[in-house]
Amino acid sequence: MNNIIKFFILTFLMCIAFIFTFIKSPDQITNTLNQITKDMHIWAIIIHAVYIILIFIGIILKKIRNIVFPILMLILSASATVISIMYMIYPNVIIFLTFFILTLIAFLRKELNFDFTELKPINKMIGSVALFFAFYYLHWVGKPLFLNAIFYSPTGIVNCPTMLAFCGFLCFLKQPGSKYLDFFAASITLYFGFFGIMRLGAYIDVFLIITAVFIIIRKASFLDSNFFYY
Repeated sequence: MNNIIKFFILTFLMCIAFIFTFIKSPDQITNTLNQITKDMHIWAIIIHAVYIILIFIGIILKKIRNIVFPILMLILSASATVISIMYMIYPNVIIFLTFFILTLIAFLRKELNFDFTELKPINKMIGSVALFFAFYYLHWVGKPLFLNAIFYSPTGIVNCPTMLAFCGFLCFLKQPGSKYLDFFAASITLYFGFFGIMRLGAYIDVFLIITAVFIIIRKASFLDSNFFYY
């Protein structure tokens, strides 16, 4: 019963975020996200540097990987939360504050185990593609797009690339991981993947859909009769 209440709360938060996404028109959302990316050029460069450095450290230093990767996840969610508050993007505040809280709880409970040795190749492949396109997110940056995305793509700034990074890390987790974090992150990412493609023309968001669906299918394979109760 305790789990059912927690899942209900997470579902309720997602529904609120979904409703907020339809308050503004696609043109208004596009203009807002373009402006945020433009305003946050320097911060984007800093986040990109931190992103690459911490991923490199986590890959090389296995003993501290379970600390380094969650720290990066917390940095990304905290950054996106603060920026969302600054620009009054209410669904993103709900989403990334929840990401931060769920990640922190999972980290303190030692549920974030990034042990690559037992991962199947499909986990590594999808996780790597997600992390790459979260860093090299080909939308919301000015021309020349393919060059500017290296420095200015808004990971840790706006929703879709930040969600893609989160789901990329979740692909590398040794299961069972955190069922609450998986449920919330995959569900919200799946929604925004379709939202980005259908409402905003961000076709790069197909990678959000692929990664989220993979996490959902993988988590479903670990379900048992006690999943929602204990």
